[in-house]
Amino acid sequence: MFYFDLRHNRKQSSKSSFNGYCYITRSKHFKLNKIELNEEVEFVCSGNMPEWAEYKPDRFWIAADKYEKKNSRTSSHITIALSKELNSEQRIELSKNLINAFCDEFKFPYSCAIHNHKGVLDGESDQPHLHLQYSERTTLDDFERPPELFFRQYRPKNPERGGAQKITADVLGLGRHQIRHMRQLTEKLINESLEIYAPMKTVRIYDIEVQVPNRVSCLSNEDYNAEFGTKLKDTPQIPHWELYSADPIIQMDIKPKIEEIKKIREENLFELYKPFYIAELQRQHKLNNQSDYDLSM
Repeated sequence: MFYFDLRHNRKQSSKSSFNGYCYITRSKHFKLNKIELNEEVEFVCSGNMPEWAEYKPDRFWIAADKYEKKNSRTSSHITIALSKELNSEQRIELSKNLINAFCDEFKFPYSCAIHNHKGVLDGESDQPHLHLQYSERTTLDDFERPPELFFRQYRPKNPERGGAQKITADVLGLGRHQIRHMRQLTEKLINESLEIYAPMKTVRIYDIEVQVPNRVSCLSNEDYNAEFGTKLKDTPQIPHWELYSADPIIQMDIKPKIEEIKKIREENLFELYKPFYIAELQRQHKLNNQSDYDLSM
């Protein structure tokens, strides 16, 4: 299982596309977040932009907020957890493959960034993740449109007189299955990267370090249980504002929730890797017996 989230920004909603751009690039009013979270921004790039935004991608997102018609999408935002077993260069390579899959085929204008910080629950493990914000307005036809024209309604008979075409999930024939399709594609690309760079990983289950195959699944816990007979549980969610709160009372309140999450995560690891855990127990037991025998001789 891995984290994948798809959200949409709409015109005149509280979340603007320019704000989203500043958030993922940690620029403007989000610059302090990088310091407060002790976060590293490993990679930032934009692509498939019209000529007027090629070197200033913020101009594109400002124009999207300004010129898109009322209540229409100004952008879509994907967040994907990246495997911490990959190093920074390997994560960038994987992210470029994901961008190619989601944006380059239809030349969707995009901005992206990789963030990495320590996990809030343990303060130790890396939490790398990709933010990818893109517009559904394609630049495939290579007509150069100024900002005020780019976001107008597309005119198929006279494309140079209308806005850039929107290629939505419905146009692609995905409809409400868009997220499932994206998750499956993400699973494939992550696992291909892991197969090359980190086919095995070490997990700690009940105080024992176990070597296990390093793969991800796009299935929910419920679907995974149905397919493989496991008993995976969903973990409770704690709001970010509570996790990062400096209020000692709030921190005391969420402490039991954090312990519960850690307990469920360890139980889930046991469910996922039970044969490997048992094999490691047997291996250690055999080594201990051999050591005892050698000492007795």
